[in-house]
Amino acid sequence: MTSALVRALFVCALLACQPAAADAARKIVLVGGASSEPPGRHDYANGTRLLKALLESSPELRAAGDLVVEAHPDGWPADGSAFDGAVTIVFYCDGLERHPLAHPDRRMRFESLMQRGVGLVALHQAITVPEGDASIGLERWLGAARYGMYDRATEMVELEPDGHPVDRGVAPFAYRDEFYPTIRFDREAGRITPLLSGALHVQFREGRDLIIGQPVASTVAWAFERKGGGRAVGFSGAHYLDSFDVPGLRRLLLNAVLWTAGIEVPPGGVHSEPADAARRILDGIQRKRMVEAVVTRPADNRIVPFPWGHLVWYASGELGNSDTMTVGRAVIRPGQQNPRHYHPNCDEVLHVLEGRILHSMGERTVEMAAGDTVSIPTGVPHNARNIGTEDAVLLISFSTADRKVVNE
Repeated sequence: MTSALVRALFVCALLACQPAAADAARKIVLVGGASSEPPGRHDYANGTRLLKALLESSPELRAAGDLVVEAHPDGWPADGSAFDGAVTIVFYCDGLERHPLAHPDRRMRFESLMQRGVGLVALHQAITVPEGDASIGLERWLGAARYGMYDRATEMVELEPDGHPVDRGVAPFAYRDEFYPTIRFDREAGRITPLLSGALHVQFREGRDLIIGQPVASTVAWAFERKGGGRAVGFSGAHYLDSFDVPGLRRLLLNAVLWTAGIEVPPGGVHSEPADAARRILDGIQRKRMVEAVVTRPADNRIVPFPWGHLVWYASGELGNSDTMTVGRAVIRPGQQNPRHYHPNCDEVLHVLEGRILHSMGERTVEMAAGDTVSIPTGVPHNARNIGTEDAVLLISFSTADRKVVNE
C-alpha cells in the first residue's frame, strides 16, 4: 500500500470520527421582484428590504434563536444555495406570467422545499397565476390562488381578524388597499382558516370598471395547513408600500412569517420598529423624484380619446412631473357627455375655460359657464354634459399624482 493511499485512508477515518458539521442556519428567505407600477405601488424591492428590517427589529424573532432573515429584493436568487436551511419563504412580487414559479427549474426547486414542509407566505400579486394555469399549481402549497385579473376592489375596508394564532395581537382595523375578491380555494389540499375578512365593493371586473354595487363578503387573508405538512399564509393586499405602516396589518404579516416558520406566535403578536418605516422610504423616493422644477412641452402631454371628446394630461405621477397632483384638460363635444363616474382616492377641482355644461354631482345638477369652478369630494359620482354649440373645455385637477377613476 503506498504512503499516499495510507494518508488518504487516515484522513477519511479521521473525518468519519469528527462530529457532523453544523446544519445550515435556519433562514427566512424573502423574494421580491421588479416594480411594475409607479413608486409606492408594487414596490416589491423596497417592500422586501422593509420586511427584512422589520423582522430583524423584532424581539420575538431574536428570541427564536438561530434564525436569520435573507432578502433577495430583486427577484429569485441566482445562487441555488440561497434556500438551504429555509424554514419559510415569502414572495412579494408580480404574478401571472411574471410569477417566479412560472419558470420550470425554479418550480422544481420550490416544490422540493414545499414537500419537506417549508412554510410559505405570498403577498398581493404573488397569489396570482395565469388564467387557466395548469403548471404552477400554487393552491397546492398556498391553499388558494387568484386566476387571472378577473376583478379587484380598491377602497377603505373594515377588516375583522378571525381568531387564528396569526391574528394574535391584531384588533379590528380599517385601511385602504387594493384587494382581490375572487380567489379559488383548494380545501382538499389541507385546512384553510380565514385570517382577515371584510366587505369589498367590486370596482373592476372582466376588463372594465364598474359602478360600485352591493358589498361582497370576502376573505382577504388566510392560513393553510397542508396535509403533508407545512404551513402557508396568503394575503391579497399590500398593493401600496405604506400598507406596512398600518399597525394591525404589519403585525399580522410578521406573525404570518413566524407561524409559517413553525414558531409559536406570542400572545401579543410580533412587535417591530419603527412605526413609520414605509413612510420614511416613500419620503426618500419622493425627494429623489422631485428635487427641482420640471418643464414639459406640448409633445410631452398625454392625450386620451373618448367617444364624447378627449382628455389631455399635463402633470401626474405617471408622467413623472408631480408627486402630489394630477392636472389636465377635458374637452366635451356639443351634445355629448362623459359617463357618470367617481374618484375613490382623490378630490377634483373642475374649472370651465370655454363653453357651457350641465354638471351633475351626487343629487345636484347645475349649469356652468366659462369662469365657473366646482370642487368635488372623493367618492361623489359626477359627470358633465355639453349644452352649448361649441366644444366645452374644462381644466381639471386632482389631489393625488395617482388619480383613480371608476366608470370613466
